[in-house]
Amino acid sequence: MSKDSPREEIERMIGKRVENMKGLYIVGAILSWVATAFGVWVGFTYYPWAYAMASGIFALIVLTVIIVFAFIFIWKTAMEKPVNP
Repeated sequence: MSKDSPREEIERMIGKRVENMKGLYIVGAILSWVATAFGVWVGFTYYPWAYAMASGIFALIVLTVIIVFAFIFIWKTAMEKPVNP
């Protein structure tokens, strides 16, 4: 039998706390934007007849906004203070 408090027991079962993963969230958001920009670049470079400049820029802007909102949601959710049992 373990003499840990319920909170310590839950933390041990779940694993690493999400508050300690700030760098992972930032790197993930940056890499997702880089992948988006690379996809737009590929469209401009290899498919110029099918991928107009205006639609590429529009897609980059829309996807950037989606990435920013997703990052803000993830950040706020991860940084919430847990309810003490």
